[in-house]
Amino acid sequence: MFVYKKKSAISSKSRVFPFSRFTNSKIEDFSYIGLFAFVNNTSIGKYCSISMNFKSGLGIHPTSLASTSPIFYSKKYAIKSSFGFGRLKTVNEYKRVTIGHDVWIGADVIIMDGVKVGNGAIIAAKAVVTKDVPNYAVVAGVPAKCIKYRFSGEIISKLEALSWWDWSEEKIKKNKLFFTNDMTLDLIDQIKD
Repeated sequence: MFVYKKKSAISSKSRVFPFSRFTNSKIEDFSYIGLFAFVNNTSIGKYCSISMNFKSGLGIHPTSLASTSPIFYSKKYAIKSSFGFGRLKTVNEYKRVTIGHDVWIGADVIIMDGVKVGNGAIIAAKAVVTKDVPNYAVVAGVPAKCIKYRFSGEIISKLEALSWWDWSEEKIKKNKLFFTNDMTLDLIDQIKD
């Protein structure tokens, strides 16, 4: 079972499933990426659940030049000819994708370059994410649009302040009820140190 990994860091407490390409990227503890993923220039936080056929950091083509072909602007172009042109325009083809903590991404999702996905967000299957996703937003569609938020603004603020994804494993075990019941303000108030 093969995972192509180049210039990347995969936590020993996370998993990238087979037949995936993982380049110039990082995945933190307790996160996983399903089969057949293509992940490039992407940072993935803790406790993320990413389904199969996920794609991020695919690169962009400039739309302001006469042609969108990389033969006119890229150092690494797909076609082995350049007409001898010097590269007159600098184009940033790859912008970093950032995925926060505790993000759930459905099957066949594409996240475009430069996008930031907030903590606790959910991205529905087959979505194409072209813009930043706020914390705890649920997005779907092509292009992805916010359908709702998982929690009230007050709960979201408290969850962000808690940063539970940075808790020790011991503290997580002490707070089993926090992770196994529907989220409420009362539940947050019952957190044990």
